[in-house]
Amino acid sequence: MSNSLNIAVDAMGGDNGPAVVVNGVVKFFRDCAKAMTEGVTVTLVGDRDILSRLLSRSGGAKLPISIQHASQVITMYDHPAEALKYKPDSSLVVMAGLQKRGIVQAMVSPGNTGAMMAASLFALGRIEGIPRPAIAGTFPTQNNPTVILDVGANVGCNEKQLFQFAIMGNAYSRCVFDIENPRVMVLNVGQERTKGPSVLQNLYGMLEDSSLNFTGNIEGDGILKGEADVVICDGFVGNILLKTFESIADLVGGSLYLEMRRHWASRAGYLLMRHSFSKLWERLDSAEYGGAPLLGLNGVSIVAHGSSTAKAIQNAVVAACDFYRSGVSEKIRQEIQSQTT
Repeated sequence: MSNSLNIAVDAMGGDNGPAVVVNGVVKFFRDCAKAMTEGVTVTLVGDRDILSRLLSRSGGAKLPISIQHASQVITMYDHPAEALKYKPDSSLVVMAGLQKRGIVQAMVSPGNTGAMMAASLFALGRIEGIPRPAIAGTFPTQNNPTVILDVGANVGCNEKQLFQFAIMGNAYSRCVFDIENPRVMVLNVGQERTKGPSVLQNLYGMLEDSSLNFTGNIEGDGILKGEADVVICDGFVGNILLKTFESIADLVGGSLYLEMRRHWASRAGYLLMRHSFSKLWERLDSAEYGGAPLLGLNGVSIVAHGSSTAKAIQNAVVAACDFYRSGVSEKIRQEIQSQTT
């Protein structure tokens, strides 16, 4: 696969405005290793006048960053289907069109997740045999990162769809995190195969009969312990899990700050432990993972947080690079065919 890669970034859809997105893209080229940025160009999609001023102000005018004008913006409050119909010149729709025409090979948006999924489906289409793409979230653990899917694209799923999520998560874990034989588990209320609704009990049997490295059910407390490499659930459960985990970092950081202020000994202890605290924060900070890919598409679509910081945008662009270069989509296509024939 060619090292040349053009990534489109929706600069207008996030909660924090286009300045944060522009700064994140500039940060990608300035702070990431040459091995990551070599051959990469970024196309910012949005209001040309606004983005030109921001790019000049950020000192990124000489970097391999171009601008594609879009006159409309899809907000977080827009209905996805209606937004695509009534805002055809929005930054998100224009961005998806660039990938559909082959002008870019990947896209990133911190905007409306539902609209991002709808635009991605329309522009890229599904991999054959996958009726429902899924969002794959990455969680830090005591061991390797754990991939959880779905974390928000599909509220209700049957066992066949969840089984496909397992195939896609397995391929993603192998290609992106270099885990040779990922341990696949089902999120449930108990470890016994008879636990949970019939959908999960049926899924248990399907996974047992597959060639995946299925190791059973996992309860919520086993995820951060690193008991699985891939965890399967529907988007309703997965999104609640994702938002709960993201609050852990705020709780830990806020609690440490309050304790340090209470006594001089705590502040002295922090000075001695600040390197360890910094490493801990890195592991917990959702900005380190940037964005989550939509798996099951004929292309690369990275969903970033609406409240993304510049660091998160930087890492979302990194995620797009990793996804494209690892050939995950082709691996998913191969494994879907082998598991269903």
